[in-house]
Amino acid sequence: MKIKFYLLYLFCLFCLPWCIPGSLLNATIWHIKQDGTGNFNTIQEGIIAATDYDTILVYPGTYYENIDYLEKSLTVASLYLITPADSLIDQTIIDGNQQFRCITINDCENASLIGFTIQNGLAFEGNTQGQYGGGVYIRYVLNAFISNCKIKNNKAYSGGGLFINHTNIIFENNIISYNWGVRFGGGISIYGNDTVVQFSEINLNNIYFNYSSTGSDISITEVVPPLIIFVDTLTVSEPDYYYINPSHKYTFYGLHSKIEQIDQDLYVSSVGDDNNSGLTSEEPLKTISWAQTLIKRNDENPHTIYLAPGIYSPSLNNQKFPLNIKQGVNYVGTSPEEIILDAEEQTPFFRFFSQENIYVSLTLHNLTLKNGNELPVSSAGAIDIYYQADLNLDNVIVKNNSGGDAISLIANYQNQNPVLNVEIHNSLIKNNIPGYDEGSGGGMSLHGHFNIPGNYNAKLINCEISGNHDNFYNPQTGMGGAAGLYIGDNLITDVVNCTFGDNTLDYSTGCVISVLNAELNIYNSILYNNDGHSFIIWNNEEVNISHSLIEGGNNNVHYYLPGEINWLEGNLDENPMFDSLGIYPFALLENSPCIDAGTLDLPPGIELPEFDLAGNPRIYGETIDMGAYEWQDSVSVLDNIQSSILNTQLSNYPNPFNPSVAGAGRSPATTISFSLNTENTEDTEIVIYNLKGQKIRQYSIFNPSKAGHGNQSSITWDGTDENNQSVSSGIYFYKLKVNGEEKAVRKCILLK
Repeated sequence: MKIKFYLLYLFCLFCLPWCIPGSLLNATIWHIKQDGTGNFNTIQEGIIAATDYDTILVYPGTYYENIDYLEKSLTVASLYLITPADSLIDQTIIDGNQQFRCITINDCENASLIGFTIQNGLAFEGNTQGQYGGGVYIRYVLNAFISNCKIKNNKAYSGGGLFINHTNIIFENNIISYNWGVRFGGGISIYGNDTVVQFSEINLNNIYFNYSSTGSDISITEVVPPLIIFVDTLTVSEPDYYYINPSHKYTFYGLHSKIEQIDQDLYVSSVGDDNNSGLTSEEPLKTISWAQTLIKRNDENPHTIYLAPGIYSPSLNNQKFPLNIKQGVNYVGTSPEEIILDAEEQTPFFRFFSQENIYVSLTLHNLTLKNGNELPVSSAGAIDIYYQADLNLDNVIVKNNSGGDAISLIANYQNQNPVLNVEIHNSLIKNNIPGYDEGSGGGMSLHGHFNIPGNYNAKLINCEISGNHDNFYNPQTGMGGAAGLYIGDNLITDVVNCTFGDNTLDYSTGCVISVLNAELNIYNSILYNNDGHSFIIWNNEEVNISHSLIEGGNNNVHYYLPGEINWLEGNLDENPMFDSLGIYPFALLENSPCIDAGTLDLPPGIELPEFDLAGNPRIYGETIDMGAYEWQDSVSVLDNIQSSILNTQLSNYPNPFNPSVAGAGRSPATTISFSLNTENTEDTEIVIYNLKGQKIRQYSIFNPSKAGHGNQSSITWDGTDENNQSVSSGIYFYKLKVNGEEKAVRKCILLK
């Protein structure tokens, strides 16, 4: 069929001038040869000389050019136009040389591009047009035709391979692969409410192994009319939003796929190899983006991408940031000190933008995100999500990023029933600054829907938000920005045992925490030594503060409109006595008023971690401290009791626990586990006491080496006494006794 087409094309071009528009009667064929025997040596010279409806016929060679049709209706073709041989496509190359995009086609009636390899284009210029279409940029073309081209290894902010806008275009028998669109459309990005894209049903295209943070192979904006996409081969046989976005804008017909996705966990190492299987830690992949492409989405039983210790960056191991958030995938490292994702001040790490009614989740454990940078026309330097989502960070450091905020999460206002859930535990959000155009900065910005109350919740537990800088200023209100946290749009936020310190502003009319049309509940937290106000309360808010140290108290709150904060019990306004010269500058000194000044009377669904940010027990002493760090006495009664237990391990999890709210985010019991490196363990006991030293419950374990593996064993305590009656909330001690001798004692917290 394609040979018949080209015969017809040549017949019309050379033999039937009476059937061609008048402007074609004087059409010229310009021959481009690098050996000097043609009309010109470069393609662009031919375009400059040409007039509408001329043909630029390019002979084999590699042309390092960034050509522009100069708003002319032209056909630019290799000798494939005359002799349809695939070898001519490989031999005739337009190479952008990483200088600019390969081809620009703009504002003309008709344009054709036939029979080339188009590679190494780059569209990253500062203006809007310069950021689109790394391989080919097509805009305002009445009729465009691209056939028998290999478009590969191009990069742009949007439309790595091709960008199409306000154009009628036909694609035929092309291979579009290995292109990268940082924001939208790795392979193809389609814009414009009058754009019509036709994928040939006969001479099928192949579109695969492209990458983008939105629509890895194809991205379609909401205004584009619905498409029918015919392909021979796509990356996968059943694409979802990860590959073609959004799903409701197209009907897909594909014959083949490049890969069968892997329905299990995968392993990645900074020194791995993307040719490995990735199925074990001994055969890890190298890039996180390739692991995402391979791993199969599993909403019911999410898979995990395990990251081995190392630095993951564009220059060291070709990492592609920002990563497309793949639903049903968790990202887990070993520790923030060992797992470092470094964007090298180029892009954010994770970005999701969609107008599709879908729900995505992003879960990160034990890693660091540093040196991210917001994209133009974007919001955040590290994590940027615009739609309904579930964000979970545990033991994560987000530092030294540039952007509107380090983390931005906004429910899409076009969604009529969005859901938003954020949980950030044991994490540091620090030293993040403004990004492009000196815009904003600060730690986090979290939003629900501005006029639809719904299920929008955020929990920040045991976090440090410090050293962030904001330079925003609103001349209409005279107010500055929020250096630590901005919440709005019907979001309910619980801040528990967090420390906000050393956050700075360009404008003193700004604040640490800004609240607009939202609910904020603060427990056991510290706001001290920050620029500006502690809070700006805008309108229609509910703010409750309990057992927290807030510098300046109510005198340091700016009420933009009349309102009030509910100052509950236990709040302080004094120097928290930070250990500013220590390893952890926001840890507490021994004379701090914040020690044992917190409360364990927390809302349902709040589960405190076992350890603070320094790795010490989260609860120590009479009760919990304020802030993200728990003060530890260097010499304590417990230390004296435990001085003879060098060969004993004893712990419980979860701690705290709450037997009365099973299924609401807390465990109904705590498991007390122990391990003994001794042979004679026939008479072993776990005894539970209250603070008064009264025995609550006793568990006898005879010969624990037979109850578990080796000399390990455990018991489960559900918060009841010997009579199976529930005991009250509070601190309890449990002791391990072996053959009547005390071996270890620990503390646990029961919450109700």
